[in-house]
Amino acid sequence: MIFFILGLLLIYFDKFYFIEYMFFFFNSCMVLYVILLDWMSLMFISFVFLISSMILLYSMEYMNYDYNKSRFLLLMNFFIMFMVFLIISPNLISILLGWDGLGMVSFCLVIFYQNKKSYSSGLVTVILNRLGDLFIIMSMIWMLNFGSWNFILINYYMNLNYLFFISLMIMIASLTKSAQIPFSSWLPLAMAAPTPVSSLVHSSTLVTAGIYLMIRFNEIFLTFSFLNYLMVISCLTMLMSGLNAIFEFDLKKIIAFSTLSQMSFMFMILCLGKIDMCFFYLLMHALFKSMMFLSSGILILNMNNNQDIRKMGGLIDYLPFCGLIFMFTLMSLCGFPFFCSFYSKDLIFEYFLMMNLNFFFFFFFLFSFLLTFFYSIRVIYYLLMMNFSMFNYLMIIKFESKILIISMMFISFIMLFFGSFFMWLMFYKFDLILLEFKFKILSVLILFFSIWFFFELNNFLFSMSYMISLFNIFFFGLMWNLLFFKVNFFLNNFLSFGFFTLKVFEIGWIEYNFNSGLIFFLKKMIGFSQNIFLNSYKVYILLFFLWFLIILLFNY
Repeated sequence: MIFFILGLLLIYFDKFYFIEYMFFFFNSCMVLYVILLDWMSLMFISFVFLISSMILLYSMEYMNYDYNKSRFLLLMNFFIMFMVFLIISPNLISILLGWDGLGMVSFCLVIFYQNKKSYSSGLVTVILNRLGDLFIIMSMIWMLNFGSWNFILINYYMNLNYLFFISLMIMIASLTKSAQIPFSSWLPLAMAAPTPVSSLVHSSTLVTAGIYLMIRFNEIFLTFSFLNYLMVISCLTMLMSGLNAIFEFDLKKIIAFSTLSQMSFMFMILCLGKIDMCFFYLLMHALFKSMMFLSSGILILNMNNNQDIRKMGGLIDYLPFCGLIFMFTLMSLCGFPFFCSFYSKDLIFEYFLMMNLNFFFFFFFLFSFLLTFFYSIRVIYYLLMMNFSMFNYLMIIKFESKILIISMMFISFIMLFFGSFFMWLMFYKFDLILLEFKFKILSVLILFFSIWFFFELNNFLFSMSYMISLFNIFFFGLMWNLLFFKVNFFLNNFLSFGFFTLKVFEIGWIEYNFNSGLIFFLKKMIGFSQNIFLNSYKVYILLFFLWFLIILLFNY
């Protein structure tokens, strides 16, 4: 509440605070820690603290019977701390501190359950995130040309060649963290983490770090022409994630693909130059996506840790509160009227229709919009409307704890009733939108068409289930074979190369030549140099003078 009120004051007075704290300086080199407090950072911190506090309350009950509950809560607090470091940093050094910390703690949380699947998922996650760290470090090196790592102090009208490379590297780093093509494969694999971790990662921390960094660097990006390429990448990612969500049966992975789709949606808004709209949708997405994961976690817990939606059904009768909240979050995801996402998504949709874009972008945007409605209706049908199987009748627990419900009620209340409040708050400067009536009702028409289309295709999909399952395995289930490429080519070859270097160099010919490897050789060299400088340097100096005198005598 304190951060939210401070953000309101900074919006009202149109101010920001730039705070530098100097640790020490050596000659002309100053080691500073820099903090940027404006309405955007304070508002985002307030949302992060709101969502994470409810998730931590939820985790106290959800992880109650886990032996490592204290370690889990400690890692979650580290996760929130590094995200706050990233949010308040206008300096690339301190951004790297939060950026690298998020990747490290996410690896620890993905491998929390310590089985083979968790380890492989965590390894893919950490390697792809380290790739983003590499591009951040390269942009830091390039920013040395400006004499400062603070990006708000850069003169944007000079040194355009330098700015081009910096913005390109930061864009690639943001694509790795926000899991756009071709770095998308780690996001569904990160579902090996516990459900509260997924809720925090997908709503307001790890995945949103990339898009938040691009919002911060927006003045650099909007000066260059590669936004068209970024628009193509986001369109393809939105299409791929929507198609994967339709063919997926794991509940958490379906929600992960929906996160991927919404991240691509935010990148598309950013490419159009609407920074405030992108940030507004980022906050609204954090609200309903956290609620989606929390309610699905209770559904999975009651189904005896079963995540397959084919083995669920009729849960609205047994778990009415969680089923209702889950349905509301999916309606908010679709931009249903008067939910929190409606005020941002409908505005963005209308603005997109006004833009002078080609048929490619227009078609993929509308088709991805249709896919979002389609997989949302599919999940509602499978979980809440379909008759439950005998397996569920035997295994359902009917457990809705008071702590779990209390932790969900506050965010769900904001999600349902405060969308218009945030819109009036952030968009005090309105854009005039002029559209024909048929374009104004196009989003509602797509919603009703997707409902009709789903129920028409439902029987056909069941009759063609064998063919669809084969097609799913070979193409859609592997994220257009990105998983195959990452795991079989990139990851396995990377690890095989590491084993090869260990075998050939460290325990191979170096071991043979230097007796005990490279470390023993370095020890001998260090000991030899210490012997020269500490003990026998007089002898060497005398020998040198003796050799010098002999040369002089022979010359004479």
